[in-house]
Amino acid sequence: MRSAFVSEVKPVIVPEPAKLEFRGQWLSFDGFSNLDPFFAEEFNLPKGKWEIKRVEREGTGLEVKEGYVEVWGDPRIYTATLIQLVMQSGCCAIPDVRVEEKLRFEFRGFHLDVARGGVASVEELKRLLRWLFLLKYNFLAIYVEDLFPWDRHPDIGAKRGRYTNEEWREVVEYGKKLGIEVFPSLELAGHMENILTLPKYWRYSEWHRPEEGCLDVGDPEARRFAEELLEEAIAKTDSKYIHVGGDETWAMGRGKSLDRTLKFEGPRLYADHHSRLIKMVKERGKVPMIWGDMVAGMYLRETERELWKPILENPVWREAVIANWDYTPNTVEYFRDKVRLFKDRGYEQVACPGLWNWNKYYPDFDTALTNVKNFLQAAREEGVKGFMVTAWGDDGEECLYSFLYPLILASMEYAEGSGSWEEKWLALSGEPCEVLEVRKAFGKGEVANFIKKVLFSPTDEVKNLPVFDAWRKALELAEGVRLPPDLAFIKRCLEVGLRKVEGRATAADFLGLASLYADLWLRERKPANLARVYARFYSAAALLELEKKVGKLY
Repeated sequence: MRSAFVSEVKPVIVPEPAKLEFRGQWLSFDGFSNLDPFFAEEFNLPKGKWEIKRVEREGTGLEVKEGYVEVWGDPRIYTATLIQLVMQSGCCAIPDVRVEEKLRFEFRGFHLDVARGGVASVEELKRLLRWLFLLKYNFLAIYVEDLFPWDRHPDIGAKRGRYTNEEWREVVEYGKKLGIEVFPSLELAGHMENILTLPKYWRYSEWHRPEEGCLDVGDPEARRFAEELLEEAIAKTDSKYIHVGGDETWAMGRGKSLDRTLKFEGPRLYADHHSRLIKMVKERGKVPMIWGDMVAGMYLRETERELWKPILENPVWREAVIANWDYTPNTVEYFRDKVRLFKDRGYEQVACPGLWNWNKYYPDFDTALTNVKNFLQAAREEGVKGFMVTAWGDDGEECLYSFLYPLILASMEYAEGSGSWEEKWLALSGEPCEVLEVRKAFGKGEVANFIKKVLFSPTDEVKNLPVFDAWRKALELAEGVRLPPDLAFIKRCLEVGLRKVEGRATAADFLGLASLYADLWLRERKPANLARVYARFYSAAALLELEKKVGKLY
């Protein structure tokens, strides 16, 4: 008989399973004798005498017995659950439980932008993949823009940290071992500014300013260029999915295309171009994914929306999966209407909420969690194929990836579980409760959404903002709490911001922030593009010195 102890500490599982029967005790655990060595090594699990026995039963689940665990169904799911359970004891005990799991969504994805500055290192992507596996995600889309390893165009992304073939393959293969399909999220119409601003590709730009990022899809040569990029990406993609982009092409039909015909044909050009891309993907045996905003004219002015409205009925969208994105903190009913816009036309879709980490140093937890909760509830009720939670990096990707991990967990819990994410984060991360409270305080809108503005704007423009009481409360909560380095950096940002508006900051304060941030960046990212963000702190130091010298700047 193995030693056991009675404990009221009930184990947690992400997401909340269909059934969790805890029999009130934890059994002494020394490791598994027959767990796949890959999982044992990657999750630092000891080798011991416990055996995993596969049995034939309906569904997916596991049951802890005396010295062994019976498992059945999907091995990706029950293996993740097993690892979750033993992690909660520091790998020295396993709870006496029976678990039955039933996931609603076929597609459970995370979409990470690495193209706006912070290019995640291979090791960071592996770390992320382990976290996604543990939480039972099965897809990772990496938004690359110009950072995909295109052999035919070695100049694209060369100075911005693009991935090599070896790096990309290593990430894909690692995901495969974890049962997670990794695929590229491309841009082949809009958001191509980092390609089109290279002199060699200026001629493919729709607009006279390549910085607008819109491809001139009315030009056959430009279309062939986009198709060439897609063709190589398909060849290097093992997943059945590939994302062809298609969002925010507001300039399409308004530049060179308009000059050719003297007639605005943006919607037709869009539909024709993406029809060709969708056909290419389908012909190669894969499933194309496309953003839904231009298809539905979602975020256009009313007059613009009317011009784009006809393409919503184009049957080609039935050949793709629509990535239906909306990041607003709206109601469940609002999101039901959003989902039904495509559902009622027979279009397959995945719901895409956002983590509100863009244009800031720390995510807006409150807005992100409201958006995720309500959008995914609507998706669940409407029987949507799946979800793909998005994390963007507009304006330099300042928000560290480490800040996203609790939100990634919360998203899965809202999608497939009960929504009770805080206790599960504490159990799986091992983080003290007081640190989580600081995380959430830093994620209040009055804090997260104003750090950047306060640090880098002229003092007169920010000193009267109605946010500083919230900052002081957050700092009071953090007082005496031992924070991990990333949260300690945010704490220091708040301290320096308050010193600035109180007239006590020095240039050294900002240079110190720059040094702290650079160390954190380099822990998870390539060095490329750090200089752009780093320089902002030096610019803020110079601005502060100038204010001291001349007083008001205006």
